[in-house]
Amino acid sequence: MPTACPRPDKIVVGQKVIIPGRSDLVNSAPQAPAPVQVAAANVQTLATVPTTPGLAPAAGTLQAPTAAAATPAPAPVAAPAPTQVAAAPAPAAEPAMSGSEKFRWPVSGRVITDFAASRGTGINIDVPAGSSVKAAENGTVIYVGSGVEGYGNLILVRHPNGYVSAYAHLDGMSVAKGATVSRGDALGTVGQTGSVSKPQLHFELRKGATPVDPVPLLAS
Repeated sequence: MPTACPRPDKIVVGQKVIIPGRSDLVNSAPQAPAPVQVAAANVQTLATVPTTPGLAPAAGTLQAPTAAAATPAPAPVAAPAPTQVAAAPAPAAEPAMSGSEKFRWPVSGRVITDFAASRGTGINIDVPAGSSVKAAENGTVIYVGSGVEGYGNLILVRHPNGYVSAYAHLDGMSVAKGATVSRGDALGTVGQTGSVSKPQLHFELRKGATPVDPVPLLAS
């Protein structure tokens, strides 16, 4: 059976194509592209590129400089905790007066030294040793001690009406400085301390810092 003639408008792989007027292209092998020549001078240049001081690239190669070690960021400094200031305790409220018109007697006894005889300081009351000494009015204890010459063991109480009462020659003292006392509270006991020769109580009332005769101000 005869081979079918290929279609004139179709070209297949390996088919020879004859271009009219270019018989010189028939049976001529394609020429390979000329190899690219690299100048020996360029190769020498690449091989001798100076390296950066401190870097050690492998022989015959170019290496990019390594990145510098990252500097560690400073550790954050914690802000100091706010200082808490403790609130100062509120001062104790000043006690009010009891409502009585006059002070009460601190002890029951006979006055053996009056205000004039005491050189305008107070009165001395004859009382057995160990007798209880009572606060003449509501107030705040402002002194407990024996630092006043001649008074022995002494207690001072400040009252809301501006007076201060004093109790001297005590044997025992049962209150502390700063204590709040009420009219009639026990302050201590009668003794023979200081410049006295027998048990007794020296009692004073002072208007501010000025001693006054206490007898007219004491309830009968």
